[in-house]
Amino acid sequence: MSFISDRVYDLIHRRETVTSALAASPTATVESIAEELYKNFKCDSSKAKVGERKLTPADMDRAAQCGKFTSRPSDLFLQIYAEVLHTLEHDPMANLVSPPLIASTGVIPLSIISVIPDIIRHYADCIVQAEKEIFLATSNFWEASTAAHIITDALRELSRRAGKRGHKVVVKIMYDRGNIKQIVKGHQIVSVAEYTGEAVKLPAPHEIPNIALEVCNYHRPILGTFHAKFMVVDRKIAFINSNNIQDRVNVEMMVHVEGAIVEAVYDMALLSWANSLNPPFPLLSCPPTRPDHYRFQDDHSHISSKNLDSAKVDAARTIQTSEYPQDLKRGQQDGYDVDYETEKKNNEQGLHGGTKNGKLLAITKHLNTNLQPDTKATLPDGVDMEDFSPHIIHKPHAPFPIAMVNRKPRGSIEYTDVNNPQDTAWLAALHYAERKVFIQTPTFNAPAVVDATLAAIRKGIEITLFLDLGFNDGGEALPFQGGTNEVVIAKMFKDLEPEHRKLFRVFWYTAKDMCRPINASKKQRNCHVKIMIIDDHVGIQGNGNQDSQSWYHSQEANILIDSPAVCKEWADGIRANQNTHIYGRLDEDGIWRDPKDGSLLDDMGSTKGGSISGTMKGLVGAVKRVQGTGGF
Repeated sequence: MSFISDRVYDLIHRRETVTSALAASPTATVESIAEELYKNFKCDSSKAKVGERKLTPADMDRAAQCGKFTSRPSDLFLQIYAEVLHTLEHDPMANLVSPPLIASTGVIPLSIISVIPDIIRHYADCIVQAEKEIFLATSNFWEASTAAHIITDALRELSRRAGKRGHKVVVKIMYDRGNIKQIVKGHQIVSVAEYTGEAVKLPAPHEIPNIALEVCNYHRPILGTFHAKFMVVDRKIAFINSNNIQDRVNVEMMVHVEGAIVEAVYDMALLSWANSLNPPFPLLSCPPTRPDHYRFQDDHSHISSKNLDSAKVDAARTIQTSEYPQDLKRGQQDGYDVDYETEKKNNEQGLHGGTKNGKLLAITKHLNTNLQPDTKATLPDGVDMEDFSPHIIHKPHAPFPIAMVNRKPRGSIEYTDVNNPQDTAWLAALHYAERKVFIQTPTFNAPAVVDATLAAIRKGIEITLFLDLGFNDGGEALPFQGGTNEVVIAKMFKDLEPEHRKLFRVFWYTAKDMCRPINASKKQRNCHVKIMIIDDHVGIQGNGNQDSQSWYHSQEANILIDSPAVCKEWADGIRANQNTHIYGRLDEDGIWRDPKDGSLLDDMGSTKGGSISGTMKGLVGAVKRVQGTGGF
């Protein structure tokens, strides 16, 4: 019997999808379309564990037939993908994507690993060039902020350009801000009065007369947070990122995706919306024709503005030289209007006080968002900073295999649900890895990932973790949340046998201009990147943290890719834009010590959990998380 059953195989090879069915009935609710499509699918209530059955070459051949691939994926990709497909046995919509669209191919011309303004400016650059439609999703929280102001001013500019063309652009925005009405219905269409209010400050209809804007607020009580963060423009470009639309001191990660896999992100967007589309998207019945050859680097309209010679100039250059009206520039007065290359040049010329290392001062200025403009670097002068590159401009490449590995929101208060594509992909990656796994995440405490990591290490797999010190410690210290990073890591080192500890390499995030980690509670240098790279050629990137909330409750969106070239460029970019690998390593007792003098961090927390004070801090942290002011 094949690992991928006939009914799942048939699901994958159906012609009709939620997108195509909605195109035929554009006024129907997306939820009703999905129910009708899969009402006759008989679910299997049994839930197999990852690795419970050894996959045969025939099983992997069958997995390779369950995607619109232009070349056969690697065995590792197919092993992970086969396990993901197995989750459809009990729910054909487990992946929040119509099964025929789950896996295909795509290219990634650009990734950004930097502070939120760099990502938001790229969003804005693509928004103003939209022709027909945009779907923008951000998790808890959309927050009236400088970042949000850049987006809203981009919408105003888009409306102006659309007016010149003589047609409207349809824009859907989705977020999770929590509302008592969601006890009855999770998806709430937001009124104009609410979304233009002080908390959100989206443009009023009269400000964007050539945009048809509709806003949805989604939460599945109690714990089913809408944590997905993505955007789709004109059904041609998709963005998967780690940041919300808000101002935070975090370094984040975004990938710009093109190709057939965008259809999966588009379908996921519709399923996430669930309601009817009022008005419908104009491209619902007009899927774009994919090009034979994709553009990269200087040949790409959204990337050429990054100035390949300097390799670091961001979308601000486009903003400063475009037809944007003055109100757009108003949103950049808090340091958002100066790109890194300009900062470096000015500092090297002594225009900002002068220093022996103008590059270091430029990097500090770049990382100092408007929330903490006075943070000082601790890295000594004279350190080579040439590799700092917030924009990873990928080399030209052919389309490679990509699959969506998402999870639905789960509101119930229980911590056992791992039988979903996201969690299964992570578990399968740790199970099938042959040499090493790299993970960067702000929080690491879900029992399932802790157990799978320990099991991988005991099989001889090298595991490297880049984690934040103190990120959301209040929320993570609550009962059932898994514990703080410090508590969890110290216990993992203690549980491992001495001969295995050398394979467990754990680092506290250390910013590019720092020589010591900084506790995230200080809100100076945090990292919110979420990525896993397996054996240097398979990657999982997206929204999901390695904590209990992301593993067991939140809605997430992630891509599984099969590309040694892109994985290497990601890994290089991660190292180039932080000093974690140089200064952040923990000793084998789970404690960070200064490599020069052995001193401890003044702001380190406890490696022992369970205190009453810790629980009280956790309750405060949980409230802040719901309010959108905590780490999430």
